[in-house]
Parts: sequence; structure tokens; C-alpha cells
Amino acid sequence: MKFLFTALVSFCLTSGLYAGSLKLNSLFTNQGVLQQELPVPVFGSADPLANVTVAFEAQSHEVTADENGEWIAILDPLLANAKGQSMTVTSGAETIVVEGLLIGEVWVGSGQSNMAMAVRSSLSADEAVAAAASGEYANIRLFKAPVEGTSEPLSEVDAEWKLVTPETVSQFSAAAFFFGARLSADRSVPVGLIQAANGGTNAYSWINSETLASDPTAAVTRDYWSVTVRNHPDAMARYKESLAKWIVKRDAAKEAGESFVKRAPREPLGPDHVKRPAGHYNAMVAPLQPYAIRGVIWYQGEANSRPPFNVGYRDLMFALVEDWRADWAAASHGKIERRDFPFYMVQLPNFANGDPEGWPIVREQMLKFWEEGTNTGMVVAIDKGEAEDIHPRDKKPIGERLARFARANTYGENIVFSGPVFESLQIEGAKAIVSFKHPGGGLASLDGDPLKYFEIAGADGEFVPATALIDGNTLVVSSGKVAEPRAVRYAWSNNPEGANFGNAEGLPASPFRTDSW
Repeated sequence: MKFLFTALVSFCLTSGLYAGSLKLNSLFTNQGVLQQELPVPVFGSADPLANVTVAFEAQSHEVTADENGEWIAILDPLLANAKGQSMTVTSGAETIVVEGLLIGEVWVGSGQSNMAMAVRSSLSADEAVAAAASGEYANIRLFKAPVEGTSEPLSEVDAEWKLVTPETVSQFSAAAFFFGARLSADRSVPVGLIQAANGGTNAYSWINSETLASDPTAAVTRDYWSVTVRNHPDAMARYKESLAKWIVKRDAAKEAGESFVKRAPREPLGPDHVKRPAGHYNAMVAPLQPYAIRGVIWYQGEANSRPPFNVGYRDLMFALVEDWRADWAAASHGKIERRDFPFYMVQLPNFANGDPEGWPIVREQMLKFWEEGTNTGMVVAIDKGEAEDIHPRDKKPIGERLARFARANTYGENIVFSGPVFESLQIEGAKAIVSFKHPGGGLASLDGDPLKYFEIAGADGEFVPATALIDGNTLVVSSGKVAEPRAVRYAWSNNPEGANFGNAEGLPASPFRTDSW
């Protein structure tokens, strides 16, 4: 159930210590951020059928707890405010006061390791730490859900809102933080960031149990998982044997004073694994509902880049987004309307060890997720990967591209928010004329060099390197080896290192293919 709670309270007016039945969800702690311009659910537990009053600003709402002691009050939409305010919740003789609440924009950052990757591991770590120490980020607050996976939905997570300090910013998601920092600066508004991410997770870890059990888009997951569970006993036996050998070697090296850098073997997936299907949804997403948020940013897909998961990534993500949106409203027990809140993802960057066929396919699936979804989006990262590292460190531009995308699509600013995206192909003799959406101030080479990673093919489907020349808002693509072109591809590989096609605003083009071969 949503509203079984642990006590997370600033202080109690009645005794100075909190030890009663009135409780607030852990999302309502000192220094938090409440979403502006939307109804704001405030929820917790009390004695069954007890009256509960929530007071904030000039509002006061009285509700009655249900037979299980669960209660939820809905604050009317609030206006942005960077001055900390107090919320008072009372029931009978009990009172809870939560202090330092700002009103602004609340976003969830989720996904796998590239969303979980902390600021301290990014290229901009020193800059962010220094700015945090100077107080530059006083209007940003951080909430980090601990990594957990469960078979049933939890009611809350063991976390609390934090001010941005050198220590807290160092440990928080780099992609999410740089998104929030840019958004706060450009919109002059407080920003609350909720991190719910874990490395190495397939998207199936973040869907709900209903989708896992019956949705056609999860059929591949169900088939895969049934085999995984069936093979788990043997896999665990092999794992324990390998782990025992690893421990012996590690201890021997330690005793000899030698370094030992070999990683421990990984525990195989199984029915109780933290990354099991729906596990992270139950433990790290469901407990956030129905807290008022503006939207979600998502950096994931590496774990879905190999068969059988790559070709169905778009559809599984559509199901995931539907889960989140529907369940966010359902958790209010009918007190707030469903919103198709924004859901923006990061396209996979270049990576030499990525599956040569899978990575381009997943990038294409991500582009389709944006173009074919409702209030969905995507930013390109093909120029920010590292050939030998699946965790590229240059996360600040990624966060800032997400902020730019949100400024245009969520907040309605008239700015260029994307690099070129393939629109149409026209054949003129030996030339392929490619047109694009989002040309911005004009198509451009991002480094001034000739455009790279273009290929062209005739009816035989054999692609060869091609020359691509900018002509207004089109590209003229050709090769002396293809007299009658039929298709064009750009950056269609796992590691198109140095891909340099973009627009005048410096935003890279999405990799694409004009064929469906």
C-alpha cells in the first residue's frame, strides 16, 4: 500500500520529539521542493478515520484518513517561490512542521548507469563542487532514492531532501544535476531533482507488474525471464564456485602485499535479484507517486542494445511511460487527473564495445520514441561518447541539452532545441537529396571539417562511404561508386567517433537511415 510510512519529520510542536501515529511520506521533509502551477498532493498516515489538516501558505485543507489510516490532501496550484516556507500538518494533539519548502519545478531522473553516474565522476566535477560551495545552487534541492528492488510496490523510500553542498552534489546524478542547474538558471526558478536510477538495468526493471504480466510489449521479457529463472539454480552454483575462487585469489594477493584489480564475479539474475523485472519500479518509482512532478528525464538503453531487446525498445518504453503516467494519477485515489507529463530521454552515444548492430537500432528506436510518442522527447549524445568507456564523463552538455529541450517543449520558449533530424529523401540522378527537420540556424559541420560517416547504397543494398555537402537546409549525398542511389545512412554504427553533422547552434544530428533494410 502507498501510505505505510516511517517517521520523517523536522520537529514536533507538542514535544520536540516525534513519536505518534501522524506521519508524512518521506518526500515531505525539510528543504524540499513543491511543484508549481499544478495540484500538489500531500499524503501520509494517521489513526484510522482521524481528521488531518494540512496548512501551507494561505491554504488549509482538512481530510479524513481511511480505514487503513491513509490520507491525502490536495493543495491548490502554487506560485514559484524561492523563499523557504513551512507546512503544518495536524491531527488531534499531534503536529508536524516541515520547514524550508521551496516552490518550483520538480523532475525525476531515472535509468541505468549513465543516469546514476555521479557528478564527482564527470568532467565538470570541480566546477560543480566550487559553485556549490559558493552557494550558487541555493535554489536547487536533491532527493536520491536508494537502490532497491522488490516484488511488491513499496509505500515510500528511505531518503530525504538535501541542500546542494559540495558533498551532496558530488554524489548526485551528473546528467540530472546539470539539467536542473541549467533549468534553474535559465528559468529563474527553484528546481527539485529526484534521482531513481541504477546501473546495468534493462528497461523491464522499470515497468509495473501489470505490464510485466500481460502487456504484449513485454512478451520478450516474459520469455527471457522464464528461461532465466529456470536456469537460476545452476547459474547460482557456478557463481558461488567462481566467487569462492576469486576470494581465495584476492586474499592471497592481499597477504602478499600485491595489488588485485580483478572484479568479483557478478551474481546472476534470478527471482530475487534487485534488477528483476518490475523490481525497481516497485521499490524506486511507485513510492514516489503521487508526488507532484513536472516530468521525467531518462538515460538508459545500453542494457537493451542486444537481441532480443533492441528492436522492441520503443514499444517497451511506450508501455513504461504509460505505466508511470497512469499510476501517478491512480495513486491519488481519484483526487488528481492523469497527466501525460513530459518524458525525455538521452540517445545512446558512441561506444566501440557496443553491439555493432544493436546500438544503431536502439538509437533509431529512441528517435521513434520521440517522434511517435505523446509528449516524449530525445536529445542526441553521439558526439559525447567515449570509444573505450560506456560511461562517458562529459555529462554537463547532456544535461544542458535536456534543459534546452524542456525549455522549448515543456515551457514553450521559442528556442532551437534539437539538431537535424531526417525528414525525407529525394533522388536526382546520382545524387541523394536529404531534407531535415530542426535545421536551426542552418546545417553545419560541428568542427569545420568535411562531414563524416555518410554512406550511400544502390538497389543492391551495399553501402559505401559517401560525400555529403550542405546545400541550404538539405544535404547532397553521393559517391562515384553508386550511379543510382536508393538509400543514405549517417553514423550508422556503434562507434562513429567524431561524428560532426549538426546545426549552427552546435546541436548534433541524430544518426539515421533512410532505408528499412
